Amino acid sequence: QRISDAPDVVMAVYSIHKQRPSLLKDWYGKLSKDSPDWYDGEDDFVGVDTAPLYIAFVEAGARVGYRWESANDVPNPCEVNWLDPEPHRECIGYEEYTEELQEIEGQVDIYRGFHQPPTEEQYTRLWAA
Repeated sequence: QRISDAPDVVMAVYSIHKQRPSLLKDWYGKLSKDSPDWYDGEDDFVGVDTAPLYIAFVEAGARVGYRWESANDVPNPCEVNWLDPEPHRECIGYEEYTEELQEIEGQVDIYRGFHQPPTEEQYTRLWAA
């Protein structure tokens, strides 16, 4: 299991989600500790896992995507990988979509510009700053 496998896994889960949304309401994935891409992202200072090695679905209006995030109570997320196209401005619910999109985008901080987890080297540099 590698980070590069995530899009295929998410698409398989998403196809089930589209058929039966309630089955996967709180679904998340986690990179295996046996993966060659795994690294220990625990911050010794605060004692929490800050590496974004978990996958979660996000929704803005009717638009669904996924992102990598940490396992904290307040996750440190990467940018969203959208699975659905952006709704048209004339669509019902577009205003709700834009409000939720702004909230989602506002949650991205240290991993801005990353659509998948940083490498261990990048991670170390980001948190050293």
